[in-house]
Amino acid sequence: MNKIKSMPAWLRKRAPRMTLPNILANVLILVVAAVAPHQAPVLMYKLAGVLMGGCGGYMLDVSLFPYAKPSGYLAKPWRDELDFKESAPDHSLACGCHWLFIAACARRAFIVGASMLGVALAL
Repeated sequence: MNKIKSMPAWLRKRAPRMTLPNILANVLILVVAAVAPHQAPVLMYKLAGVLMGGCGGYMLDVSLFPYAKPSGYLAKPWRDELDFKESAPDHSLACGCHWLFIAACARRAFIVGASMLGVALAL
């Protein structure tokens, strides 16, 4: 029983993030490879480019805004919270930082999405 309690809360309570989209993407890649095998290398090239654009956008956001991370607006460090309650938010925000948290999340999503789109349209 102690081993189960020592496991991280996300491992005990829910599947890793993005599990369903990853499974669907892999199935669609296999369908494309089966239907049009000559397009599989092009598809892999495009997917690798989009992934590199996302990583580049994230690194751009972290380097441009090192002190405005979305996790900086939490009440306590997110790694310290082990309890997961089904009907409550995963992490509580610091008092008065709701709009700053929303702006930081939206900024990061916009930068990463724009860089992914830019790489996808440029190839």
